[in-house]
Amino acid sequence: MMKCKIITCLFMIAAIPFFSSQNLVFKDKNFEKAVVENFDLNKDGFINKLEAEKTENLFLTDKGITSTDDLVYFKNIKMVFLDGNSISHISLKNLNKLGLFSCSGCKTSTFTAENLNVLTSLYLDNNQITDISLKSTSKIDQLTISLNQLKTIDVSNLPYLRKLSVEYNQIQKLDISKNMNLQTLNVTGNPLKETDIRKNTKNITIFGLEKE
Repeated sequence: MMKCKIITCLFMIAAIPFFSSQNLVFKDKNFEKAVVENFDLNKDGFINKLEAEKTENLFLTDKGITSTDDLVYFKNIKMVFLDGNSISHISLKNLNKLGLFSCSGCKTSTFTAENLNVLTSLYLDNNQITDISLKSTSKIDQLTISLNQLKTIDVSNLPYLRKLSVEYNQIQKLDISKNMNLQTLNVTGNPLKETDIRKNTKNITIFGLEKE
């Protein structure tokens, strides 16, 4: 019995470098090309699991990327910039170290974020977003989603939100009554009057309200 345990243990130890060096299979070839150019540490023309997990920042603007699915490999990523790509649907989940995500000018129509527990800054301006869902992203303190096609947005589950920019959407009602840390709100270009915004007792600077 002891001999079997030792053999099993030795096998598992020997297998660690093998699994760490396994090359990853990417869905988006433009994404793969961009990360290989910058993060292929052993210069073999591929990205393996260890290389992906060593990566902390991704600056991949204007690379022809059409999907964010491959971000799942980058478990220790802290900042992601995908501005200027063409990503119609974005879904981010379980990136436990991601603090900043930017995808401006990406022709995005839907955005979903779930279990991004340390995300503080989210930039989604100049897209075509009609639907946004934020679940377990409570640490967000800056949200910019200007120049989109939103008719409604729920920010009630963002207790640390300090700056909210929703300029040039189609929002007619907005509830910020639960955002006790909110300092500035920009609603320029929306059909919103002061009476259309449900506020709390805290003094908030609001830009762009239509006159009553």
